[in-house]
Parts: sequence; C-alpha cells; structure tokens
Amino acid sequence: MNSLIRFIVKYHFALLFLALESFSLWILANHTYYQHSKFENATRTIEGYFSNRIDRGRQYLKLRATNEQLAKENLDLRNQLSKLSINLERLQLAQNDTLSDSHYLYIPARVVNNSVNKQNNFLTINVGKLHGVEQEMGVVTNNGIVGIVAGVSEHYSTVISLLNVELKVSAKLKRSHYFGSLFWNGRDYREVLLTEIPQHVALNVGDTIITSGFSAIFPPNINLATIKSFDTKAGNFYTIRASLLCDFKQLNHVWVVKNLHEKESEMLDKKEE
Repeated sequence: MNSLIRFIVKYHFALLFLALESFSLWILANHTYYQHSKFENATRTIEGYFSNRIDRGRQYLKLRATNEQLAKENLDLRNQLSKLSINLERLQLAQNDTLSDSHYLYIPARVVNNSVNKQNNFLTINVGKLHGVEQEMGVVTNNGIVGIVAGVSEHYSTVISLLNVELKVSAKLKRSHYFGSLFWNGRDYREVLLTEIPQHVALNVGDTIITSGFSAIFPPNINLATIKSFDTKAGNFYTIRASLLCDFKQLNHVWVVKNLHEKESEMLDKKEE
C-alpha cells in the first residue's frame, strides 16, 4: 500500500494529465454525431490494423501444418490416380498403357538430411522398412527425380542423390523420344548432362528431358530438366547441358516409388538372359 501511495504522489501530475486527457476525448467523441462517427472510424481503423497483423501471425504459424496437409492430399491424389489407371488398364486390356503411374505406389516421406556441395551427395528420409521402403526404390518430387534408396533401417532410409557423380539414370527427349544417360558432373547443383544422343537429332534450347521408363525404378515421362545448351565435341553424339527442374537445396516433401510389377519384370529379364 505504501508503495502505491508513493507511486501516486511521485507521478500525480502525469496521472492527472492522462485522466483529464481521457475525459476530454470522451466528451469530444460524444459531443456531436459527427465527432462520434469520426472517433468510431478511427477506432475501427486501428482495431482492423492490429487484427490484420495478428491474423497474419497466426497464418504464418499454421504454414507448416498447411504444407503437411497439402503434401498428404497430393499423395492421396497420386495413389488414387494410380488405382484408377490400373482399373482402366484392366478394362481396356491394354498391353502398352500410356498412363505412366499405373504400376506404381507412392510412399510419402520428408527429407531430414541433405547435401549438395560434395561429389557424392546423399539424403536421409524419415521412412524405412516399417513403411514398406526397400533398397533400389526411386525417390521423386513434383519437379523430377531425387535419387535411389541405398540403405534402409526400421524408420529411416539413405538415398543416393541425383547429385552424385556415381549415379546415372536413363532419360529421353520428350519431343523426339531419343534416349541417353543423364548424370551430374559434380559442378553446378542446378545442372546435369545428357549424353548418347545422336547428332542427327534436332535439338532446341528449352526442350524438355524426361525419364525413359527403361528401368523398374522410375516411372516413365517424369519431367527432369530443360536443355540449356549443347555441343558436338563427343564424336557422333551431343553433350547436352540441362537445367534441373528440381531445386535440391529446397527439398522437403518427397515420395518413394514402389513398382508393383517389379518382380514380374525381373523374372522376364532373367529369362531373357
């Protein structure tokens, strides 16, 4: 109580000023309709400003949950498309179905570790044996392929990144369907090389490169990169520099690809050997 009395005595002029100022504003705001409306408008403006700032803060805090929800919905749509494609394939009895995802199931995952500045880069994702992941499964995003599963534990998997000089994947030109080998040369994480394309093939800067579908790891027709430049230094074949569509420095949500017909395909390959 003594502290309160001392505070009032010490700041009584300031407190009296605030009380009189507040009383004056109340009289001014309620004296006439015009002044009252102006005061209400000013109050609403201030209240709206702070409400908007608070709402933006809440939306920012919800971004992570929103992104995870969108990723889950995207996964559901992918798996629904895969099931519909399988049913359509059976109904049409088509041996060469052009729907690329008809033989594949997608397992959602999140990147928990990643590198892009080494010659042999790897990733770690938060799914493993308990989620159905196995070695040599492909890993993809909406913007291309990420790599191939190299090691699996109960809850995590190690992935050989496409940004690994030891990894090559089969790819083809979307426009002409000529195929070759796509790989990273260990330099710019945003670029890859495509080789083994004959020189008689017409090329244009900006042409799209896609997966060929010649392996059981990746579905066909996944967009990978666009041609940045090309030359003919390698004899009868082009050396093509291409810009990746996938930004490996921003990887977060990915999908592990399970080939539902992998065993059947492997049995046929063994018979041919």
